[in-house]
Amino acid sequence: MKTTITLITCFIASCFFNTLNAQAPFGNAGEHTAVPLGSSASPFGYYEYLPTDFSTATSDTYPLVLFYHGFGERGNGTTDLSDILLFGPPKLIQQGEDFEAIIISPQNTDANYSATDFLNLYNYLTTNYPIDLNRVYVTGLSSGGASTWRALQGHFDKIAAAVPICGTNILNDPSNFLQQTPVWTLHSFDDTVIDVSDTISNVNDIANISNSVMTVYPYGSGNSAADDEYSMQFNTTTNTWIAAAGINEPVDNLSFTIYNNGGHDSWTRTYNNQDVWDWLFAQNLNTLSITVENTFFKLYPNPTSNAFTIETRGDAQKQLDIYSTSGRKIYSHLFSNTLTVDTSIYSSGIYFAKIIGNDKSEKVIKFIVK
Repeated sequence: MKTTITLITCFIASCFFNTLNAQAPFGNAGEHTAVPLGSSASPFGYYEYLPTDFSTATSDTYPLVLFYHGFGERGNGTTDLSDILLFGPPKLIQQGEDFEAIIISPQNTDANYSATDFLNLYNYLTTNYPIDLNRVYVTGLSSGGASTWRALQGHFDKIAAAVPICGTNILNDPSNFLQQTPVWTLHSFDDTVIDVSDTISNVNDIANISNSVMTVYPYGSGNSAADDEYSMQFNTTTNTWIAAAGINEPVDNLSFTIYNNGGHDSWTRTYNNQDVWDWLFAQNLNTLSITVENTFFKLYPNPTSNAFTIETRGDAQKQLDIYSTSGRKIYSHLFSNTLTVDTSIYSSGIYFAKIIGNDKSEKVIKFIVK
């Protein structure tokens, strides 16, 4: 019996030693893998999801979604790690959903992650996984929503977009930097666990104007919830709030959706909404956005190798001129909604795209050809 116990002990120790010295990624393409605290150099235990086309045999990089859990899913990162699977992206993955990104879902004991916690995990992940640094996304629910706000406040320059859901208020004078970061935040009007006023306070801090976002919200009788979901958009050009019925993505860089019911669970319908994911994955740190004639444009990808696309929601005709760094015009074209430009004939380097509206307004975007 003593020999058997010794052999078993040695076997367990050997397995732990091998796991401890394993290298990320730990699973295979399409798999959802538990990585307990202590089995890697990560500051947290976490679940790792790898997209179905994941491969380390190429130089491909992948978007990263960092998901922060709520208070009820807190734990020690080892024996409690499976609690992460209860909600959000981990739940969807367990149900068979596939994503086009690496999804990392850490766990800690108090469900609150600081800006430093974000940076430490970010450094570990970007060192050990083939991550596209221009497509790092952060989202979380409840306490995880608060952690998302903290990550944004501390390291907005590393985050392409964020979806904080029913998180608590922790922002302090964020308007100078968060107006540059695409944020879609969602909260239920009747949340009695974390009051919607916390998110109201955050988006008001971002807008940094005298009028509250709620001045455009169509209250029901007695300041009750509206009859429908409403999304309030902040226009950074006119510094005004605009409300529209529906669950609507940011037209500029900030949308605040209020569900008219649902209590504290604002996350199920959010994460089940494909429009949320489509919007999130379309964001890029090097996607430069401008406004001409109150019309929203995107230029992507940037940097580019073979082509870039300019998208706009408006129908008015515009002109695109492209200049070299010497100031020589090398391209000119009229377009209305969408235009794709072949850049394969251009040498590697920096170029400037000038958008000219039909009112003669001009905006210039710098882009890079690799």
